Amino acid sequence: MSIVSELEKIVSEEFVSSALIDRIVSAEDSYPYELREEEVPYAVVMPGCKEEISQILRFANKEKVPVFVRGSATQLAGATRPHTHGIILSIDRLNKLDIFEDYNFFECGAGCIVLQLAQKLEGLGYYLPVHPGSRRIARMGGTVSNNTSAHIIDASIGKPSDYILGVEVVLPNGDIIETGTKGMRRPAGTDLTKFFVGGDGLLGVITKIRMMLVPAFKSSYAVAYFNNLNSMARGVQRMYYEKRPKPLLMEMMDEKMTRLGFKASGLPAPEGAIILFESIGCSREEAEAKRELVIQSLEAENPIKVDRLKGIDEWNAILSAREVIGSLLCQESGDYSKAAEVIPNLKYLPEATEECVNFYQGLPICGSLDHYLYAHIGAVSLHPGILIPGDWDGEKKRQAITEIMEREAELNLKYGSCGGEWGQFSKRTSFFIRRYGKEGYEFVKNIKKAIDPNNILNPGVLEGYR
Repeated sequence: MSIVSELEKIVSEEFVSSALIDRIVSAEDSYPYELREEEVPYAVVMPGCKEEISQILRFANKEKVPVFVRGSATQLAGATRPHTHGIILSIDRLNKLDIFEDYNFFECGAGCIVLQLAQKLEGLGYYLPVHPGSRRIARMGGTVSNNTSAHIIDASIGKPSDYILGVEVVLPNGDIIETGTKGMRRPAGTDLTKFFVGGDGLLGVITKIRMMLVPAFKSSYAVAYFNNLNSMARGVQRMYYEKRPKPLLMEMMDEKMTRLGFKASGLPAPEGAIILFESIGCSREEAEAKRELVIQSLEAENPIKVDRLKGIDEWNAILSAREVIGSLLCQESGDYSKAAEVIPNLKYLPEATEECVNFYQGLPICGSLDHYLYAHIGAVSLHPGILIPGDWDGEKKRQAITEIMEREAELNLKYGSCGGEWGQFSKRTSFFIRRYGKEGYEFVKNIKKAIDPNNILNPGVLEGYR
């Protein structure tokens, strides 16, 4: 039996590849070490519809061949690299979009690129409530599977799941189901959608997403410069404690990252570290009024200065400096940029900021490396980052990643929190068990076993083998 020939019967020869380069590229992820031989898949298949995916999964169950779903591989907890031979199932061709304004929702394929979808909706006067840093290449299927807030502040407009009315899913055994509703009110009680949105790709292949149309709003922008990160953190605390309207986005970069980002965007050299934020309202006047309330909280902590930006061009120049900072660091150094995700309690945000400045201190492998800090600080989400030398061997790079994830786990256990962007398993499986107990982990394992008894779909994610 040839896996390739069987897949070609399902999707045609055009959409199956056994070329080594395709198999390697489709199995690599954002981590800096090379693929091991046992991680290289047998083939890459690119189905164009749910029926083809159903047939692929039925074949895989019959032959006991693992299937690894592939979007753009921008997930940062290690879930996109296979741990063993199998079939890579690419969702790239699932890119159909239908907008039903009279129903007040749209339906998009899992392979739709986030930024392209956002731009299409923007042209019709709507806003896509999804904003990952990788939105230029990230696919909607992976974004929804992680239910990631990304740059958007949860306390402002919520998570993607707050807007998803339903999904179309192919279960691991090949059955096809639709969840949710085509009405404007989501189901009370048992809602199958919740098993898959934020389900880490464990229980099914999301093929289509039905999401509310969110009217676009007016925005107002500002940048605050600080020479003290603790003061910056206290300013964010004040925003919450003083009951200010939460911005849509509120990002920060330390002084080192700000200098690099501003230089790349052609902006004047900055003074200190920055907070940049976007306030929203139904009118420009409302957005500006909300901006002023946030600025009042920040100014109480004595920033160097606060700039009220005049329009979208100024905002985009500074936001782009933030969004591409990871790749800029890699380009400038020739090394690999890796960050952790620390979610402190609001009460301890200043102390946690200091902990993240010193995140790598004392680590045997990473302690002497160049480090930095950025954050979705309005969401109280911190990213202490580091540059891993590109000339380290693969095993040392693997050890470095493990060391980073262990330190991340220590801090999130301390705060009783968990990752809000990257998913809960793979490199985080051991943390999940420590955070929610063996009973919580067994609960998830039992659900997975009930729906996927052969462990065909995305094996290794739940087990932490990735």
